[in-house]
Amino acid sequence: MRLLIAGQGISAIGNGLVVPLTLIYLNQVRGIPLAITGTLFTAAAVMGLVTVPLAGVLLDRVGARPVLIAAIAGQALAAVGLVWAHSALTALPVLLLQGAALAPTFPAFNTLLAGLSSDPEQEQRAMALNFCFVNAALGAGAMVGAAVANVHEVASFQVMFAGNAVLGLVFCALVLLVPNVRPPHDEQRQEKVGYRDVLAPRSLRTVMVVSLVLAFTGYSAFDSGLPAYASVVSQVPVRVIALALAVNTVVIVVAQLFMLRLVRSLRRSRALALIGVIWSASWLLFGLSALPDQSWARTALVLTFAGLFGLGETVLAPTLVPLVNSLADKRVRGRANAMSTAAFSLALMVSPALSTGLISAGLAATWIGLLCVGCLGSALLGMRLGRQLTVEQDSVASPDQRIVEPELQVSRTD
Repeated sequence: MRLLIAGQGISAIGNGLVVPLTLIYLNQVRGIPLAITGTLFTAAAVMGLVTVPLAGVLLDRVGARPVLIAAIAGQALAAVGLVWAHSALTALPVLLLQGAALAPTFPAFNTLLAGLSSDPEQEQRAMALNFCFVNAALGAGAMVGAAVANVHEVASFQVMFAGNAVLGLVFCALVLLVPNVRPPHDEQRQEKVGYRDVLAPRSLRTVMVVSLVLAFTGYSAFDSGLPAYASVVSQVPVRVIALALAVNTVVIVVAQLFMLRLVRSLRRSRALALIGVIWSASWLLFGLSALPDQSWARTALVLTFAGLFGLGETVLAPTLVPLVNSLADKRVRGRANAMSTAAFSLALMVSPALSTGLISAGLAATWIGLLCVGCLGSALLGMRLGRQLTVEQDSVASPDQRIVEPELQVSRTD
């Protein structure tokens, strides 16, 4: 588990180098019009929605390790392709490959990491540590990228894309050292399963609905709405937006281990409800940032929003994915992770148009209100989930307090 988390962190440094700069590279360096560039990114997101369900099937049939290796290798190949992409026609297949490879990475990684331990407490801790390390690595990569990138020197971007590919291959090599995780072969042959089986348990259906709501009120809204609302409505300088992103990352890195202690003492359903409450409060503060006349007050509210939102992220990381893996039948665990990931992929595709459209139409307050209502709705769903789960399902028991039954085959030879 430590080896897998280390590999993810190494890869995240490379992603931090290029992800924030890819749009700038294609638009300002390669001269592709901004509208066309946006269309290319949308096409990549759509491709991810297509490959995620297929990846879920493969996760349950061949195991998480080969799927994760293929996804990382695809991203590395796409990074190399971006080195030479110089027009919309040459960038399109590269971005389609990137979208097709990026989306399956998350369910494959989550399935593999969760399957390496039968101890829920250890799994929860691993998810929290991974989230902390990935954010720190992304931040480090982004700082290096900001220092190296020069729109007048195409080579400065090409070097970073090549470096991202190399770090991805290092991650591939480390994954090869990790045992594969998949359901037993005899159970696969005895009974055919599909995505319908994922939603058979009522509690897991509720978790999937919560995933969808949190997807639209969480990362996707933050990434697209923060720069749009802060610059247009709150009218804070661009440097404040960059500082807000830095505050968000620092809060995650500093607070993750402390919040993990709190989450471990809570029932999982209540932890989900807590995420909704924290994010609702953060979006309310963000909405209020447009009201003060003093620029320092608007800046303070924007930065407080970013920090409080990051605090909610530290609760989400060790809660949602472990809950999905614990409630899903072992035969369809890969599909369950894929379905949860698909909700976030869909939100990442729709939210930018939704947030910018409402803000540009003068409906910024409506946008904020919808986010607050959605977050509170996820909190209510979390409380409802608590009535659907048994005490054992809703809590993270220590290994000596429960009987551990093998659920997944872990094999170095498969």
